[in-house]
Amino acid sequence: MITKKILVVDDEENVCQSVKKILSRKGYQVSQALTVDDAVKLINDMTFDLVITDLMIPGTSGMDLVQIIREKYPELDVIMITGYASIESAVKATKLGASAYLPKPFTPDELTKVTEHALANRMIRVKAKPAQRTQSVSDDIPDENIDVDMPFNARAVAKQTSQQFVETLTHSDVPLPKKTAEKAYCYTGARECRRLVLEGRECPGECILLKKEKERAKSGARVKKFSNDLIDVDMPFNMAEVEHVTGTDYLNCLTRSDIPLAGLYGRDATAKYSVLVVDDEPIVCHSVRKILSKQSCAVEEVFDVDAALQKMRLQKFDLVLLDLKMPKRSGMEVLKSIKAQWPELPVIIVTGHGTIETAIEATKLGAFNFIPKPFTPNELAKVAVEALAA
Repeated sequence: MITKKILVVDDEENVCQSVKKILSRKGYQVSQALTVDDAVKLINDMTFDLVITDLMIPGTSGMDLVQIIREKYPELDVIMITGYASIESAVKATKLGASAYLPKPFTPDELTKVTEHALANRMIRVKAKPAQRTQSVSDDIPDENIDVDMPFNARAVAKQTSQQFVETLTHSDVPLPKKTAEKAYCYTGARECRRLVLEGRECPGECILLKKEKERAKSGARVKKFSNDLIDVDMPFNMAEVEHVTGTDYLNCLTRSDIPLAGLYGRDATAKYSVLVVDDEPIVCHSVRKILSKQSCAVEEVFDVDAALQKMRLQKFDLVLLDLKMPKRSGMEVLKSIKAQWPELPVIIVTGHGTIETAIEATKLGAFNFIPKPFTPNELAKVAVEALAA
Protein backbone atom coordinates (compact mmCIF):
# COMPACT_ATOMS: atom_id res chain seq x y z
CA MET A 1 0.00 0.00 0.00
CA ILE A 2 1.36 3.45 -0.94
CA THR A 3 0.82 5.91 1.92
CA LYS A 4 3.11 8.69 0.64
CA LYS A 5 5.03 8.74 3.92
CA ILE A 6 8.65 9.84 3.66
CA LEU A 7 11.49 9.75 6.18
CA VAL A 8 14.32 12.29 5.86
CA VAL A 9 17.63 11.40 7.55
CA ASP A 10 20.29 14.11 7.86
CA ASP A 11 22.44 15.30 10.76
CA GLU A 12 21.76 18.91 9.72
CA GLU A 13 18.31 19.82 11.00
CA ASN A 14 17.96 22.72 8.57
CA VAL A 15 18.33 20.27 5.65
CA CYS A 16 15.60 18.06 7.10
CA GLN A 17 13.34 21.07 7.53
CA SER A 18 13.99 22.25 3.96
CA VAL A 19 13.20 18.85 2.48
CA LYS A 20 10.09 18.56 4.65
CA LYS A 21 8.91 22.02 3.53
CA ILE A 22 9.37 21.18 -0.16
CA LEU A 23 7.68 17.77 -0.06
CA SER A 24 4.88 18.72 2.33
CA ARG A 25 3.65 21.19 -0.28
CA LYS A 26 3.23 18.21 -2.63
CA GLY A 27 1.01 16.38 -0.16
CA TYR A 28 3.61 14.03 1.35
CA GLN A 29 3.78 13.21 5.06
CA VAL A 30 7.38 13.82 6.07
CA SER A 31 9.16 12.67 9.23
CA GLN A 32 12.77 13.39 10.11
CA ALA A 33 15.69 11.80 11.95
CA LEU A 34 19.11 13.26 12.75
CA THR A 35 20.91 9.90 13.20
CA VAL A 36 20.75 6.49 11.60
CA ASP A 37 19.79 4.89 14.93
CA ASP A 38 16.79 7.21 15.23
CA ALA A 39 15.89 6.46 11.61
CA VAL A 40 15.92 2.69 12.18
CA LYS A 41 13.66 3.09 15.24
CA LEU A 42 11.18 5.13 13.22
CA ILE A 43 11.20 2.58 10.39
CA ASN A 44 10.47 -0.17 12.92
CA ASP A 45 7.59 1.79 14.48
CA MET A 46 6.03 3.36 11.39
CA THR A 47 5.33 2.58 7.74
CA PHE A 48 7.24 4.55 5.13
CA ASP A 49 7.31 4.42 1.35
CA LEU A 50 10.59 6.27 0.90
CA VAL A 51 13.71 7.21 2.83
CA ILE A 52 15.80 10.23 1.82
CA THR A 53 19.17 10.00 3.55
CA ASP A 54 22.36 12.01 3.59
CA LEU A 55 25.60 10.18 2.82
CA MET A 56 27.84 11.78 5.44
CA ILE A 57 26.24 11.22 8.85
CA PRO A 58 28.41 11.05 12.00
CA GLY A 59 28.62 7.56 13.46
CA THR A 60 26.63 5.17 11.30
CA SER A 61 26.74 6.60 7.77
CA GLY A 62 23.97 6.97 5.22
CA MET A 63 25.59 4.19 3.16
CA ASP A 64 25.28 1.90 6.19
CA LEU A 65 21.60 2.84 6.44
CA VAL A 66 21.08 1.85 2.79
CA GLN A 67 22.69 -1.52 3.61
CA ILE A 68 20.41 -1.99 6.64
CA ILE A 69 17.31 -1.14 4.61
CA ARG A 70 18.31 -3.51 1.81
CA GLU A 71 18.76 -6.40 4.25
CA LYS A 72 15.81 -5.79 6.60
CA TYR A 73 13.32 -3.68 4.64
CA PRO A 74 13.88 -4.58 0.94
CA GLU A 75 10.49 -3.18 -0.08
CA LEU A 76 11.51 0.33 1.08
CA ASP A 77 12.96 2.76 -1.51
CA VAL A 78 15.94 5.02 -0.72
CA ILE A 79 17.21 8.27 -2.24
CA MET A 80 20.79 9.25 -1.39
CA ILE A 81 21.59 12.97 -1.07
CA THR A 82 25.10 14.29 -0.51
CA GLY A 83 27.28 17.36 -0.63
CA TYR A 84 30.27 15.14 -1.42
CA ALA A 85 29.13 13.55 -4.66
CA SER A 86 31.50 11.16 -6.42
CA ILE A 87 31.29 8.40 -9.02
CA GLU A 88 32.53 5.87 -6.47
CA SER A 89 29.82 6.62 -3.88
CA ALA A 90 27.15 6.86 -6.60
CA VAL A 91 28.05 3.39 -7.90
CA LYS A 92 28.16 1.92 -4.39
CA ALA A 93 24.80 3.43 -3.41
CA THR A 94 23.19 2.20 -6.63
CA LYS A 95 24.58 -1.33 -6.17
CA LEU A 96 23.17 -1.34 -2.63
CA GLY A 97 19.75 -0.54 -4.05
CA ALA A 98 19.35 3.25 -3.84
CA SER A 99 16.76 4.32 -6.41
CA ALA A 100 18.33 7.76 -6.91
CA TYR A 101 21.45 9.76 -6.06
CA LEU A 102 21.06 13.52 -5.71
CA PRO A 103 24.05 15.86 -5.16
CA LYS A 104 23.65 18.92 -2.95
CA PRO A 105 22.68 21.66 -3.44
CA PHE A 106 19.54 20.65 -5.30
CA THR A 107 16.52 22.67 -6.32
CA PRO A 108 12.96 22.01 -5.11
CA ASP A 109 12.06 20.81 -8.61
CA GLU A 110 14.98 18.34 -8.69
CA LEU A 111 14.02 16.90 -5.30
CA THR A 112 10.36 16.67 -6.26
CA LYS A 113 11.18 14.98 -9.56
CA VAL A 114 13.33 12.17 -8.09
CA THR A 115 10.82 11.67 -5.24
CA GLU A 116 7.87 11.32 -7.61
CA HIS A 117 9.88 9.01 -9.86
CA ALA A 118 10.85 6.75 -6.95
CA LEU A 119 7.28 6.53 -5.63
CA ALA A 120 5.90 5.92 -9.15
CA ASN A 121 8.28 2.99 -9.59
CA ARG A 122 7.25 1.67 -6.19
CA MET A 123 3.60 1.84 -7.22
CA ILE A 124 4.38 -0.15 -10.38
CA ARG A 125 6.17 -2.83 -8.35
CA VAL A 126 3.30 -3.10 -5.87
CA LYS A 127 0.73 -3.49 -8.65
CA ALA A 128 2.91 -5.98 -10.51
CA LYS A 129 3.49 -8.13 -7.43
CA PRO A 130 1.63 -11.38 -8.09
CA ALA A 131 -1.11 -12.23 -5.67
CA GLN A 132 -0.61 -15.39 -3.66
CA ARG A 133 -2.43 -18.15 -5.43
CA THR A 134 -4.50 -20.69 -3.56
CA GLN A 135 -3.28 -24.23 -4.04
CA SER A 136 -5.70 -26.21 -6.20
CA VAL A 137 -6.32 -29.62 -4.73
CA SER A 138 -7.27 -32.61 -6.81
CA ASP A 139 -10.26 -34.76 -5.91
CA ASP A 140 -7.74 -37.60 -5.63
CA ILE A 141 -6.73 -36.23 -2.22
CA PRO A 142 -9.15 -37.78 0.30
CA ASP A 143 -11.11 -35.45 2.58
CA GLU A 144 -9.96 -37.28 5.70
CA ASN A 145 -7.13 -37.44 8.22
CA ILE A 146 -3.72 -38.54 6.94
CA ASP A 147 -3.16 -41.16 9.65
CA VAL A 148 -4.26 -42.15 13.15
CA ASP A 149 -1.19 -40.61 14.77
CA MET A 150 -1.17 -37.71 12.31
CA PRO A 151 -4.71 -36.31 12.68
CA PHE A 152 -4.51 -33.62 9.98
CA ASN A 153 -6.97 -33.34 7.13
CA ALA A 154 -5.18 -34.35 3.92
CA ARG A 155 -6.85 -31.68 1.79
CA ALA A 156 -6.10 -28.94 4.32
CA VAL A 157 -2.43 -29.94 4.38
CA ALA A 158 -2.35 -30.01 0.56
CA LYS A 159 -3.67 -26.44 0.41
CA GLN A 160 -0.90 -25.20 2.71
CA THR A 161 1.89 -27.26 1.10
CA SER A 162 1.16 -29.05 -2.16
CA GLN A 163 -0.63 -32.09 -3.49
CA GLN A 164 2.74 -33.70 -4.25
CA PHE A 165 3.81 -33.31 -0.61
CA VAL A 166 0.74 -35.09 0.71
CA GLU A 167 1.13 -37.87 -1.85
CA THR A 168 4.67 -38.56 -0.62
CA LEU A 169 3.55 -38.99 3.00
CA THR A 170 3.53 -42.61 4.13
CA HIS A 171 2.58 -44.32 7.36
CA SER A 172 5.99 -43.35 8.67
CA ASP A 173 4.71 -39.73 8.50
CA VAL A 174 7.89 -38.75 6.66
CA PRO A 175 7.83 -37.42 3.08
CA LEU A 176 9.87 -39.40 0.59
CA PRO A 177 12.36 -36.95 -1.01
CA LYS A 178 12.80 -39.13 -4.09
CA LYS A 179 9.22 -38.42 -5.15
CA THR A 180 9.59 -34.67 -4.94
CA ALA A 181 11.32 -32.50 -7.50
CA GLU A 182 15.06 -33.08 -7.66
CA LYS A 183 15.87 -29.37 -7.77
CA ALA A 184 14.16 -26.03 -7.31
CA TYR A 185 15.23 -22.51 -8.21
CA CYS A 186 16.82 -20.68 -5.28
CA TYR A 187 16.61 -16.88 -5.50
CA THR A 188 19.23 -16.40 -2.76
CA GLY A 189 21.88 -18.23 -4.76
CA ALA A 190 20.33 -17.55 -8.19
CA ARG A 191 20.61 -21.21 -9.24
CA GLU A 192 18.91 -24.60 -9.23
CA CYS A 193 19.42 -26.06 -5.75
CA ARG A 194 18.89 -29.56 -4.37
CA ARG A 195 19.25 -28.28 -0.81
CA LEU A 196 16.13 -26.11 -1.23
CA VAL A 197 14.06 -29.20 -2.07
CA LEU A 198 15.38 -31.25 0.85
CA GLU A 199 15.08 -28.54 3.51
CA GLY A 200 12.09 -26.69 2.11
CA ARG A 201 13.67 -23.27 2.55
CA GLU A 202 16.41 -21.08 1.10
CA CYS A 203 19.68 -20.49 2.94
CA PRO A 204 19.35 -17.76 5.60
CA GLY A 205 21.56 -14.87 4.53
CA GLU A 206 24.17 -15.80 1.91
CA CYS A 207 23.91 -18.90 -0.25
CA ILE A 208 26.23 -21.63 1.12
CA LEU A 209 27.32 -22.72 -2.36
CA LEU A 210 27.96 -19.13 -3.43
CA LYS A 211 29.99 -18.53 -0.27
CA LYS A 212 32.17 -21.56 -1.01
CA GLU A 213 32.75 -20.38 -4.58
CA LYS A 214 33.89 -16.97 -3.33
CA GLU A 215 36.25 -18.61 -0.83
CA ARG A 216 37.72 -20.76 -3.60
CA ALA A 217 38.14 -17.71 -5.81
CA LYS A 218 39.95 -15.81 -3.05
CA SER A 219 42.22 -18.77 -2.38
CA GLY A 220 43.27 -18.79 -6.03
CA ALA A 221 41.28 -21.81 -7.16
CA ARG A 222 39.35 -21.02 -10.32
CA VAL A 223 35.63 -21.58 -10.06
CA LYS A 224 34.62 -23.54 -13.12
CA LYS A 225 31.28 -22.80 -14.70
CA PHE A 226 30.47 -26.08 -16.40
CA SER A 227 27.74 -26.44 -19.01
CA ASN A 228 25.82 -29.61 -19.74
CA ASP A 229 25.27 -28.61 -23.36
CA LEU A 230 26.67 -30.65 -26.23
CA ILE A 231 29.68 -29.17 -28.00
CA ASP A 232 28.17 -29.46 -31.48
CA VAL A 233 25.63 -31.47 -33.50
CA ASP A 234 28.33 -33.66 -34.98
CA MET A 235 30.33 -33.75 -31.76
CA PRO A 236 27.75 -34.91 -29.19
CA PHE A 237 29.90 -34.77 -26.08
CA ASN A 238 28.90 -33.11 -22.84
CA MET A 239 30.98 -29.90 -22.44
CA ALA A 240 31.34 -30.33 -18.66
CA GLU A 241 32.72 -33.86 -19.05
CA VAL A 242 35.18 -32.82 -21.76
CA GLU A 243 36.33 -29.87 -19.65
CA HIS A 244 36.82 -32.15 -16.66
CA VAL A 245 39.04 -34.56 -18.68
CA THR A 246 40.98 -32.18 -20.94
CA GLY A 247 40.89 -28.86 -19.09
CA THR A 248 39.36 -25.44 -19.66
CA ASP A 249 42.03 -24.26 -22.12
CA TYR A 250 41.29 -27.13 -24.50
CA LEU A 251 37.54 -26.59 -24.42
CA ASN A 252 37.89 -22.83 -24.95
CA CYS A 253 39.90 -23.50 -28.11
CA LEU A 254 37.34 -25.79 -29.74
CA THR A 255 35.72 -24.34 -32.86
CA ARG A 256 33.14 -25.58 -35.36
CA SER A 257 35.93 -27.58 -36.97
CA ASP A 258 35.99 -29.67 -33.76
CA ILE A 259 39.77 -29.25 -33.66
CA PRO A 260 41.50 -27.18 -30.98
CA LEU A 261 43.43 -24.25 -32.37
CA ALA A 262 47.06 -25.16 -31.77
CA GLY A 263 48.05 -21.51 -31.62
CA LEU A 264 45.70 -20.89 -28.71
CA TYR A 265 45.77 -24.15 -26.82
CA GLY A 266 47.99 -23.89 -23.78
CA ARG A 267 48.55 -20.15 -24.13
CA ASP A 268 48.61 -18.45 -20.73
CA ALA A 269 48.04 -21.87 -19.22
CA THR A 270 49.25 -20.61 -15.84
CA ALA A 271 46.71 -17.77 -15.77
CA LYS A 272 43.75 -18.26 -13.44
CA TYR A 273 41.37 -15.89 -15.21
CA SER A 274 40.50 -14.86 -18.75
CA VAL A 275 39.80 -11.15 -19.33
CA LEU A 276 38.49 -9.35 -22.43
CA VAL A 277 39.32 -5.65 -22.93
CA VAL A 278 37.08 -3.77 -25.38
CA ASP A 279 38.45 -0.32 -26.26
CA ASP A 280 39.09 1.45 -29.55
CA GLU A 281 42.36 2.89 -28.17
CA PRO A 282 45.15 0.27 -28.46
CA ILE A 283 47.28 2.06 -25.87
CA VAL A 284 44.54 1.60 -23.27
CA CYS A 285 44.18 -2.10 -24.11
CA HIS A 286 47.93 -2.62 -23.84
CA SER A 287 48.05 -0.78 -20.50
CA VAL A 288 45.23 -2.90 -19.09
CA ARG A 289 46.89 -6.09 -20.31
CA LYS A 290 50.17 -5.10 -18.67
CA ILE A 291 48.46 -4.32 -15.34
CA LEU A 292 46.19 -7.39 -15.18
CA SER A 293 48.81 -9.86 -16.37
CA LYS A 294 50.38 -9.35 -12.94
CA GLN A 295 47.06 -10.50 -11.41
CA SER A 296 47.19 -13.96 -13.04
CA CYS A 297 44.97 -12.84 -15.91
CA ALA A 298 45.19 -13.81 -19.57
CA VAL A 299 44.05 -10.67 -21.40
CA GLU A 300 42.47 -10.55 -24.87
CA GLU A 301 42.26 -7.17 -26.66
CA VAL A 302 39.46 -6.14 -29.04
CA PHE A 303 39.01 -2.73 -30.69
CA ASP A 304 35.57 -3.36 -32.23
CA VAL A 305 32.30 -4.11 -30.42
CA ASP A 306 31.02 -6.63 -32.99
CA ALA A 307 34.31 -8.50 -32.86
CA ALA A 308 34.10 -8.47 -29.07
CA LEU A 309 30.64 -10.07 -28.99
CA GLN A 310 31.73 -12.67 -31.56
CA LYS A 311 34.80 -13.52 -29.49
CA MET A 312 32.61 -13.90 -26.39
CA ARG A 313 30.41 -16.41 -28.22
CA LEU A 314 33.45 -18.54 -29.05
CA GLN A 315 35.36 -18.22 -25.81
CA LYS A 316 34.53 -18.03 -22.12
CA PHE A 317 35.71 -15.00 -20.14
CA ASP A 318 35.75 -14.30 -16.41
CA LEU A 319 35.69 -10.51 -16.77
CA VAL A 320 35.08 -7.84 -19.44
CA LEU A 321 36.46 -4.28 -19.37
CA LEU A 322 34.40 -2.10 -21.66
CA ASP A 323 34.95 1.46 -22.91
CA LEU A 324 31.91 3.72 -22.84
CA LYS A 325 32.61 5.59 -26.10
CA MET A 326 32.97 3.09 -28.96
CA PRO A 327 32.46 3.32 -32.75
CA LYS A 328 29.28 1.71 -34.18
CA ARG A 329 27.57 1.35 -30.79
CA SER A 330 27.95 2.93 -27.37
CA GLY A 331 29.31 1.03 -24.41
CA MET A 332 25.85 1.18 -22.79
CA GLU A 333 24.32 -0.69 -25.74
CA VAL A 334 27.09 -3.28 -25.66
CA LEU A 335 26.64 -3.64 -21.90
CA LYS A 336 22.93 -4.39 -22.42
CA SER A 337 23.81 -7.06 -25.01
CA ILE A 338 26.40 -8.67 -22.71
CA LYS A 339 24.09 -8.80 -19.69
CA ALA A 340 21.26 -10.18 -21.84
CA GLN A 341 23.39 -13.08 -23.09
CA TRP A 342 25.78 -13.57 -20.15
CA PRO A 343 24.01 -12.13 -17.07
CA GLU A 344 26.55 -13.57 -14.61
CA LEU A 345 29.61 -12.17 -16.41
CA PRO A 346 31.06 -9.16 -14.53
CA VAL A 347 31.60 -6.05 -16.66
CA ILE A 348 33.68 -3.03 -15.63
CA ILE A 349 33.07 0.21 -17.52
CA VAL A 350 36.29 2.14 -18.19
CA THR A 351 35.81 5.62 -19.66
CA GLY A 352 37.29 9.06 -20.06
CA HIS A 353 33.79 10.55 -20.18
CA GLY A 354 32.63 9.51 -16.74
CA THR A 355 29.84 11.32 -14.94
CA ILE A 356 27.75 10.43 -11.92
CA GLU A 357 24.70 10.04 -14.17
CA THR A 358 26.42 7.60 -16.56
CA ALA A 359 27.92 5.69 -13.63
CA ILE A 360 24.46 5.20 -12.11
CA GLU A 361 22.97 4.21 -15.47
CA ALA A 362 25.71 1.63 -16.10
CA THR A 363 25.33 0.20 -12.60
CA LYS A 364 21.57 -0.17 -13.02
CA LEU A 365 22.21 -1.98 -16.31
CA GLY A 366 24.36 -4.50 -14.46
CA ALA A 367 27.94 -3.14 -14.60
CA PHE A 368 30.05 -4.39 -11.71
CA ASN A 369 31.90 -1.09 -11.42
CA PHE A 370 32.72 2.14 -13.23
CA ILE A 371 36.30 3.47 -13.52
CA PRO A 372 37.04 6.95 -14.93
CA LYS A 373 40.16 7.50 -17.04
CA PRO A 374 42.93 8.12 -16.27
CA PHE A 375 43.25 5.41 -13.64
CA THR A 376 46.23 4.13 -11.68
CA PRO A 377 47.42 0.51 -11.91
CA ASN A 378 46.39 -0.02 -8.29
CA GLU A 379 42.87 1.33 -8.90
CA LEU A 380 42.32 -0.98 -11.87
CA ALA A 381 43.87 -4.01 -10.19
CA LYS A 382 41.75 -3.54 -7.06
CA VAL A 383 38.45 -3.35 -8.93
CA ALA A 384 39.39 -6.27 -11.22
CA VAL A 385 40.31 -8.51 -8.28
CA GLU A 386 36.98 -7.64 -6.57
CA ALA A 387 35.05 -8.48 -9.73
CA LEU A 388 36.84 -11.82 -10.22
CA ALA A 389 36.20 -12.79 -6.59
CA ALA A 390 32.51 -11.83 -6.71
